[in-house]
Amino acid sequence: MNRLSCRLLMCVGMLVLGGCAGKGERIDIAIPGDSPGGGTVSLAAPGPRIAVLPFEDQRPNQTHLGTRSHLWGGVSYFDLPSGNVAKATAQALVDYLNRQGWKASMARTPASESADITIAGTIQSLSVDAKSGFMHTDLSATNALAFQIMNHTDESIVRERVSGTGSDRVFWLDPGDAQHLTTDLFETNFKKFLGDLKIEGRAMRLK
Repeated sequence: MNRLSCRLLMCVGMLVLGGCAGKGERIDIAIPGDSPGGGTVSLAAPGPRIAVLPFEDQRPNQTHLGTRSHLWGGVSYFDLPSGNVAKATAQALVDYLNRQGWKASMARTPASESADITIAGTIQSLSVDAKSGFMHTDLSATNALAFQIMNHTDESIVRERVSGTGSDRVFWLDPGDAQHLTTDLFETNFKKFLGDLKIEGRAMRLK
């Protein structure tokens, strides 16, 4: 092995050692994250007005969003930069509905006179984890949400549940990798949620 190759190998080794040493730092994950793409979709006709309540957080472990396990020991944590997961998840749904052309807003109580529909949600699982190995990092994410839709025109209630998982392998972990995986998982679950529903007048029904 020539001298240049040895130096390159040493540099790679130093980068791996330095990059994987655990420091217990916080890695910010925003909810909602930036939309993966696509603009607002216009509805064919004026749709119902939707109020979204802060979600109920039923995760078994609510301390962090997840962990990053470093190659040479130590753990870092994925967390929200501010706020709480329950309100952030509800805001993510509001943003998604509005991008699809709906009329959605946050609400504090179910009795909103301006809303035709109120959506209450439960976070059953939400996590993003990363495990570093030699020259790679494996990421995994999971998200399960339960919804209760209250139609105020006839006082009917519709219930629905969606869930999903995601994974990725990267050479060098960047916080944006975990952010993208989490955002994409939320977008996929919200898409499933709307895909299971139809509008009848000013009410939501299961298809």
